[in-house]
Amino acid sequence: MALDGFVIRSIVNEFKTEIVGCKIDKIYQPESEEMIFNLRGNGQNKQLLLSANSSYPRVLMAKDKFKNPESAPAFCMFMRKHLTGGIIKKITQINLDRIIMLEIEAKNELRTVDTKRIFIEIMGKHSNIIITNADGIVLECIKRIGHNISSKRQVYPGVKYTTPNFDKKINPLKFNSKEMSVLFQKLNQGIKIDKAFVTLFDGMSPLLSREICFLGGINDSSYVGELTHKQYDNLSIAFEKIMEKSKDHHYDPTIYINAATNEVKDFHCFRIEHLSMMEIVSFQSINEILNMFYREKSNYQSNLNKSSELRKTVSMLLEKNRKKLGILKIELEKSENREKYKTEGALILANLYKIKPGDTSVEADDYSTGGKVLIKLDKRLTPAQNAQKAFKKYNKLKIAEVNLKTQIDLTNENIVYLDNVLFALENTGEKEVITEIKEELYKNGYIKKSPKSKAKSASSKPLLVISKDGYEIIIGKNNLQNDYITFKIATKDDLWFHAKDTAGSHVIVRSLGRTVPDSTIVEAASYAAYFSKSRNSDKVEVIYTLKSHVKKPSGSKPGLVTFTENYSLMIAPKNPIV
Repeated sequence: MALDGFVIRSIVNEFKTEIVGCKIDKIYQPESEEMIFNLRGNGQNKQLLLSANSSYPRVLMAKDKFKNPESAPAFCMFMRKHLTGGIIKKITQINLDRIIMLEIEAKNELRTVDTKRIFIEIMGKHSNIIITNADGIVLECIKRIGHNISSKRQVYPGVKYTTPNFDKKINPLKFNSKEMSVLFQKLNQGIKIDKAFVTLFDGMSPLLSREICFLGGINDSSYVGELTHKQYDNLSIAFEKIMEKSKDHHYDPTIYINAATNEVKDFHCFRIEHLSMMEIVSFQSINEILNMFYREKSNYQSNLNKSSELRKTVSMLLEKNRKKLGILKIELEKSENREKYKTEGALILANLYKIKPGDTSVEADDYSTGGKVLIKLDKRLTPAQNAQKAFKKYNKLKIAEVNLKTQIDLTNENIVYLDNVLFALENTGEKEVITEIKEELYKNGYIKKSPKSKAKSASSKPLLVISKDGYEIIIGKNNLQNDYITFKIATKDDLWFHAKDTAGSHVIVRSLGRTVPDSTIVEAASYAAYFSKSRNSDKVEVIYTLKSHVKKPSGSKPGLVTFTENYSLMIAPKNPIV
């Protein structure tokens, strides 16, 4: 799902009418590697997002609102100084590379107009946002690259800006496809065809190279040396077909969804024929796709980074409780063998006449086996005191067994609870959910510091899905939500679902007094499987029952319940969110 050169070309084409001529009203930096330009033009206010995030670099017209830090970072202050009030005069793509250039005219301190250029390099971990003057000298960048980081290319204030295209590739829009066989024969003949396109041509992604092979009727895993003259002709025709679409700006922005799991597998500015077996959703605008796709991805990654310390703490607590459980089980096993000390005490008393002062052992008849048993003695104690010592050990282990079983139950509950907390932290993209989890851990004594918040944050909401049969399906996102939907929202006739023997969400189907059809039961079970720790399995066992059979044990941790009279089914996990 990379933004290849052709998707970038479609973005630039779309944005020419969107942002060229707009005034930069305000500039924010909501994240360390992301910038927001508030634009004003044609009687509208717009938000242009520039992101050099290593995981999700992108450029789009953002539809969401962003919370900005109280104090602006240095890069943001620099951009404000040089670009606020400026007019975007041009947006262009550098060759067919993943680089977008914005040319901006803004007044300097002397009130004369200067030209500045912003280069947004969308290249994974090498992504960057760079501002230069009209002569191409770097003024500042969101990621400085010195000699200690790269010997090939440096980016920092004062150096001349150069594109990061170290391997010179061919611009496919200017290439004569009839020369393809000559070009390919210069390659290593052992290279696969799909890789050959990526190696030779600028802006080409593996997805698009596979599409060219598919349209040409050729297996993309075939090797260059295996191609016939006829196959070269077919490849040339397929190649030219895609290039003509891009030259004429004939785009068909489309998302491809795995119908079995509802997972977004890919998107592109062209209709990708070799993915036609998937569920296809077309859009009017490539920007709509970018907003939809990256909204959840970027929020998830951002909050995942913010919750990393909390996840580390919960992981350590979980490991500590698992070690504790192992020790408790060993101690319990010892306590269960306590009868031998009671027997030893009785045998010492029965053989007092044999024991002399200073003896370290006594041989006695073992009435249970009919044989002899050797009992060790403490020579510092009298025979009666040795017997009392054995009885005390027996009584101590007897009392310990009760305490150990209680401790094992509590430790098991802690493990289940913390496992659920960790699962929720690893699978949330909502700041409110993370804040609630942190507060929950504090209230239950797992962490010492309460979350600092000047104002009470908004409560997170459970996920609501409408089944194909029209029934409400409610999914909890953390332990507090699980309790809330199970014991505050659900009525006794509603259905309750949970993946068996693993951490996961509570799922409720609102029956509203009706009989829930099997199709909705299967749908809800597939969501319970997906929102569980076993979501990557082909099949997950999901239990379900009437909510009236689900109880909350007194004093138990949030999210922990007991249930009776349940049913179960094996189901493939399915994501309800597209």
